[in-house]
Amino acid sequence: MRLLFNNEIQIDKWSNLLERSPYSSPFQTRQFYDIVNSVATYNANAIAVEDEGNLQNLALIAFQKEPGISGFFSRRGIIYGGPLLSLENHEANTFLINGISKYFSKKAIYFETRNAFDYSSFQEIFRLNGWNYSSHLNVKLNIHNKEIKDILSEMKYNRRREVRISLDAGTNYRSCETKDELREVYKILKKLYKEKVKLPLPSFEFFSEIMDSSIGKVFIVKHNSNIIGGSVCLFLPGKEIYTMYYCGDRNYSKKLFPTHLSILAAIEFGLTQNVKSLDFMGAGKRDKEYGVRQYKLEFGGEIVEHGRFLKISRPVLFQLGNIGLKFYKKFR
Repeated sequence: MRLLFNNEIQIDKWSNLLERSPYSSPFQTRQFYDIVNSVATYNANAIAVEDEGNLQNLALIAFQKEPGISGFFSRRGIIYGGPLLSLENHEANTFLINGISKYFSKKAIYFETRNAFDYSSFQEIFRLNGWNYSSHLNVKLNIHNKEIKDILSEMKYNRRREVRISLDAGTNYRSCETKDELREVYKILKKLYKEKVKLPLPSFEFFSEIMDSSIGKVFIVKHNSNIIGGSVCLFLPGKEIYTMYYCGDRNYSKKLFPTHLSILAAIEFGLTQNVKSLDFMGAGKRDKEYGVRQYKLEFGGEIVEHGRFLKISRPVLFQLGNIGLKFYKKFR
């Protein structure tokens, strides 16, 4: 049994592991590895366990930090979707989780898995290796073997009505075709993140790489000749589609709902890819109010709790980073 890193991992074996793993997501693909490594403030590392010539498991870690001096306090390693763990070889899973801490602890203040699946059977392995579980909710919308009319009928009445109003007013949606169209979506996203979300947004290059990738899809929402919304998604055919970012310019018209249509575009595309569900990627903590949670639920989805695993490698810097993030959100 041995650890493999980055280009040591054969692409065909990596792909084979994705095919057979119940924890497959686009975030654990070689394509996402390439996307992250193409962006200046990001860096990706892959680590896998090989036993008798076969890959047992794999984790793709996206290392992120903010530009400038704040980057020193914001260094983090995120395993989006969660790692590809083995259902049978728990020794290999321990070997992998230990390997993450041993070989990458100097690169990040903390590590976090943002689970898109139920990892409860692995919780003890994480705990014994210094990772703490934290409750975190998500919303998933089942679209498997459905038609768009079925999905619309399952939406809350107001959501369905607002979609119909927007479409009747001539608003439409489609795939993003050019980088100029993508820039218009990015402008809306940037304004949203500055004024409401108050969190850092990746550079335009990150979105451009997603658009050019075989696992990425960008949609635009238009009214007349104006782009007034859009969504940025990752997907795996036959698996799931993930709404990483979505937005709409509500200042354009109070009578139109472009954000709704940006998600509807992702749903329709997911149907063409035979995916099982649309993953809204986060709905906050159960004991805290989170308005976006209710918004996501009105599309007809269900709350799931797959939680997160957190490993803090630099406790003092972690606390300072949290304080800095609070100031960022308050004074942004």
